[in-house]
Amino acid sequence: MLLKLTSTDICDTALVDCATDEILYRTSTCVAGPSRSPASSTSSLGRTWARTSRSREKLPAGEPCTTAVLDRDGETAAEIVWDGRNASVIRIEDEVLQGTTELFDAAFVRVFPDETFLPTRLEYTWRITPETLTLLDDDDAVIGRLYTNCSFVRGRPVPAMQPGKGHDYLELEKLPSDELLEIIVTYLLVTTLRERLYSVTKYVYGQRKRPLANLRLHASRSFANMRDSLRRTISPSSSQH
Repeated sequence: MLLKLTSTDICDTALVDCATDEILYRTSTCVAGPSRSPASSTSSLGRTWARTSRSREKLPAGEPCTTAVLDRDGETAAEIVWDGRNASVIRIEDEVLQGTTELFDAAFVRVFPDETFLPTRLEYTWRITPETLTLLDDDDAVIGRLYTNCSFVRGRPVPAMQPGKGHDYLELEKLPSDELLEIIVTYLLVTTLRERLYSVTKYVYGQRKRPLANLRLHASRSFANMRDSLRRTISPSSSQH
């Protein structure tokens, strides 16, 4: 499966199935709490999200907000409640998780200067680097990858001719359909972490940024800070400590 992201803001974008050109999921963010019950996830709620959504980048720093994942019918399938930059509550269909420690296997996280391995409870692992984002199965085989700033040519993403002129594409292989939503939720969380660790957005889209060699050097010198940042990101809200 190849999904096209219509916006570089992952908290306010649509995920389009390139095979059918249909929107599978849409993300939308606003200053709001999570749904009180699955029954409140209606199409009218989806329309409310669409009207009131704002990019997380434009929200006041530290202001609680919620990112909703809407299905093709406009119903809320999942939600991430943000407390600052940390996910304090995550809802995936009927399941409510208190922070990301219930979604990721924090005991087996591996952080290195140039790459981070973040296992999920579904026994997949996200491999995060400044240049790439890949999803590994339990045999360390690549079953998912992110293509950044690409055009869609002959059924495949190819690098765009100019920075910022293409779209991002998320490819997922051999993934059971009942796991897709949870993988999308982990993708949202991992992408947010990746941007914080490596300042990926500015690097990928050609804005002024230090050369990649200096980026690696900076990451090496900031190893301890990166590890602490990761632990904070995959921890529940401060009240849980």
